[in-house]
Amino acid sequence: MRILHTGDLHLDSPFCAYGQKDADKQREAGRELLRRIFDCAKDEKCEMILIAGDLFDSRFVTPESAELFCTLAENCGIPVVLSPGNHDYYTENCFYSKIRARLGDKLTVFSSPELQAFDFDDLRVRVYGYAFTSMALMNSPLSDATVPVDNGYIKLLCAHADLASLVSRYAPLTLAEIERFGFDYAALGHIHNRDEREDSDGRVRYCGFAEGRSFDELGTGGVWIVDLDGGRCEVSRRVLSERAFYIRELDVSNIETNSALVEALIATASSCSASRGAHVRISLCGRAEEQTVNHAILSISKIVAESGVEYLEIVDDTMPLLDGEYLERDATLRGELYRTLLPKLRSEDGNERRLATKALRIGLAAIDGKSIFGVSE
Repeated sequence: MRILHTGDLHLDSPFCAYGQKDADKQREAGRELLRRIFDCAKDEKCEMILIAGDLFDSRFVTPESAELFCTLAENCGIPVVLSPGNHDYYTENCFYSKIRARLGDKLTVFSSPELQAFDFDDLRVRVYGYAFTSMALMNSPLSDATVPVDNGYIKLLCAHADLASLVSRYAPLTLAEIERFGFDYAALGHIHNRDEREDSDGRVRYCGFAEGRSFDELGTGGVWIVDLDGGRCEVSRRVLSERAFYIRELDVSNIETNSALVEALIATASSCSASRGAHVRISLCGRAEEQTVNHAILSISKIVAESGVEYLEIVDDTMPLLDGEYLERDATLRGELYRTLLPKLRSEDGNERRLATKALRIGLAAIDGKSIFGVSE
């Protein structure tokens, strides 16, 4: 038997950091991804699709996404099994309950926080799972559930769960509980950046993100194709993402001119351009003149055009090009300001370092009687 395992698509996310036009574009990209997933299931000759929760980002589903999902599920020709997660949790009048009449047995949705099971006799498969019915599920649905008598069918688990914490608010499962049931494969969702095997046999896996949506999901995404045959379980990754997010660091301490920094940024961004739709964030570190960094930020359009990436973001994590040893000994207000901010300037927290650096630049400019307007963000 061959299965496609996916989840955590978060369709119809608000994308609040984008403007309205770009947010609409991002949501449409999510729908295109869903089409590619169903096309992949067809191309790979899968016999079932398991969606391990958070297909949608909330219980609100746009008409465009609703119609697309229903059409794809109706026409794919194989069972689609879905376990609602903490974002798209199941209630009496939710989207999933409303489309049951239209889709019939083409879509199977778990609807209880207690463990349920559905048999697919033609495939000789039994799928276990449960549903979030609110934004949290504090207990493990497997902990007190009784293991049914084995009917000889392939046993699958499709679930939104957290294996990382026993006190999680999001269905805290353990490997021991999963192993107690003897599942042939456990298709999990919820933790986006864990897309490798969770157990020694590779039968327990998170779907991982299918396509990155932000710099919290780095690299290329995809789905799992699972082959089960006579106790054998083979799992392989199919990359479906048409965009990918990358974070790079560039030390600018030894870069002396504006043009040299721009060239270095082009080279750094170009290292990610092999991926289609590359979104790159470059963090500048080391010591640099503020004017040099500002020039680089103003050159983003040129860097994007020459590097071949789709999007570029430059984060200024540099320290001012100052004589720190002198300022530490300086008995004037300049030295006092530097010494006060020094612990934060050396912080491991990037946001704290950036804020302290900006405070130092503004403070030194004010002490020197210079304008503080235009100090870089």
